[in-house]
Amino acid sequence: MTSPTPEPFRHPLVVPFHDVDSMRIVWHGNYVKYLEQARCAYFEHRGMTYTDMEAAGFLLPVVSLNVKYIHPCVFGQHLTIEVTRDLDNDNLLVLHYLIRDAATNRCHLKATTRHAAISAATGELLFELPSTFLRRLGNAP
Repeated sequence: MTSPTPEPFRHPLVVPFHDVDSMRIVWHGNYVKYLEQARCAYFEHRGMTYTDMEAAGFLLPVVSLNVKYIHPCVFGQHLTIEVTRDLDNDNLLVLHYLIRDAATNRCHLKATTRHAAISAATGELLFELPSTFLRRLGNAP
C-alpha cells in the first residue's frame, strides 16, 4: 500500500474562456491540461523541470491516467490543483491530483497519473526513477 505525501503542493488556476463550451463548462479534455500545468509547477517547485530531466538523461512520460469527474468547472472559476505523490514507489512516479474550488474547497475532480522513467537518448525503460530526481523530490534512498 502506498502513502501520499502529507502536505500537497497547491497550484492556482483561473478557468479561461477558451477552455469552456457554449454552456461555459470546462470541456472534459482540458482537465488533463490542468493536471500537466500543475505537474510542471510541482516539478519546478522541487527544483527539477522537464528541461532539467532531459539534460540529466531521462524523461518521465505518462504511462497511465485515471480521472474521476465529480462536478464541472466553469469559466472564470478560481481553482486550486493539489498534487501529492506516493512515497513508496521508486520504480514509477505516482501523482495524485485534486481540483478544488479555491473559495469553497469543493472537489471537482480526482486524478492519478503514473510515469515511468526512460532514457532521453534511447527511449529505453530505466526500471527505476533516477536517484538525482528522487533527491530533488526529497525521497532519496
